[in-house]
Amino acid sequence: MRAYHVNGWWRGLAVAPLLSLLACNPATTPAPPQTEPAPLPVPPAPPAKSQATKPRPPLDAAWSFEVSDGACRARASAGAAMVSLDVADDGTLVIDAAPGADIAAYLRAARRQPPLLKVVAEGESWQWRLHATPAHQFEIRLAPSKAALAQSLLMLRGSSVTMSVTSAQEQTLHLPPAGSPGAAWFACAKTRMQSAAGDGS
Repeated sequence: MRAYHVNGWWRGLAVAPLLSLLACNPATTPAPPQTEPAPLPVPPAPPAKSQATKPRPPLDAAWSFEVSDGACRARASAGAAMVSLDVADDGTLVIDAAPGADIAAYLRAARRQPPLLKVVAEGESWQWRLHATPAHQFEIRLAPSKAALAQSLLMLRGSSVTMSVTSAQEQTLHLPPAGSPGAAWFACAKTRMQSAAGDGS
């Protein structure tokens, strides 16, 4: 009987290390949970191009006139874009212009540099520096002279007028020949300028 217990005791000692080895076997250890790979960062979208950098297409203008004893005005407009010729009582030729769009940008730019009004007519070209007015337009005032009268006549015969602050801010108006209404305006302008000059200029 004693030998049996001894043998059983030794058998217990032999089995215990085997169970310990099985418990520590890495093959029976649960694998760590799999994680999804982090998504790649999305590249930022390229910045949108400013609308101000797009060239504006030229506009075809139409003339309107007001000629009477108290007024001598010509206006060529296409929507809100316009250029006008007005002879004041003292013979001054007042040329007003409005770009028709982005007026706030024109006004900001005009603080640094007055905008230009470029005219091309019958193979000739010239330009004026404009100044902002309280009415959110731009103007140039020309003293009565033969040159001012001749330039206004060329504009009436058909011309291209471009108002610009920078190359990215330009608006061109195509002015058609003004016909007989333009001739009536020119006669009015000539009379006023010559009367103001007093010497037939």
